[in-house]
Amino acid sequence: MNSMTGFGRAEVTRPIGRIAVEIASVNNRFLELSVRLPRLLSSFEPPIRALLSDKLARGKVTLQVAFELADSLPGRWQINEAAVATYLKQLRRLQKESGLAGELTVADILHLPDIVDSSPAILDNEKLWAAAKSAVMSALKELQTMRKAEGEAMATDMSARLETLKTMLSRIELASKDAVPAYRDRLREKIADLMSAPAPDTLRLEEEVALIADRCDITEEMVRFESHLKQFKSTLKSKDAVGRRLNFLLQELNREANTIGSKSAEYAISSEVIAIKEELEKLRELVQNVE
Repeated sequence: MNSMTGFGRAEVTRPIGRIAVEIASVNNRFLELSVRLPRLLSSFEPPIRALLSDKLARGKVTLQVAFELADSLPGRWQINEAAVATYLKQLRRLQKESGLAGELTVADILHLPDIVDSSPAILDNEKLWAAAKSAVMSALKELQTMRKAEGEAMATDMSARLETLKTMLSRIELASKDAVPAYRDRLREKIADLMSAPAPDTLRLEEEVALIADRCDITEEMVRFESHLKQFKSTLKSKDAVGRRLNFLLQELNREANTIGSKSAEYAISSEVIAIKEELEKLRELVQNVE
């Protein structure tokens, strides 16, 4: 089981340059990718998205790439001679027309826009992608390691809470053994006090008492609650993305707890149901971050 929260960083240096990748993820209902690339790597966004989608199932994921070309690349620094010639022609014309004195220097020219091109004319796209992919995969591996470690910690916490819930359910089961007979006796006493002679149809009365008492029986809800607990615990051991399944099981556990609480008038059971719902809420907070 993995968490949706994590961070990964990797840096790869090749003859073509240095590529640094950072990936951060937080919880989200679906997989939401945000990829930020420098201009020279912008064409790699689709394959990078495919790599992330293949390894991650859920979470809001932000990937950012920084790229520095190696100074030693052939053609790395080029003076744009055509731009220099155009600037000189225009500046000399303006100087002549305005009568300005002074001489242009190389330093003056180099400060003008687009005089020096720092990008090589031709880049080996295959080598560039190989370097970018290597950096992305390394950062992604670190992210996954962190998400797995946090997921294992959450699974341990959840397992302990499941045991707590199981203990609470046992106490409810113990308290409920005498609850229905006691309720049936109290109901009969109340009806007997209200009834006046001549005696009513006792068979019909017994049927009604049995029906009401049956409605107060929580055996079925407890069986389902325990079954959901077992499924929840089993799901925690899965290596797949289980967040949605855990969330569904949590909803079912809440449903059964609510039904048990509404059926039971016994204080001992009602207080246990309140404690159960508190534990389920703590589980819900954890499940929100499960992939």
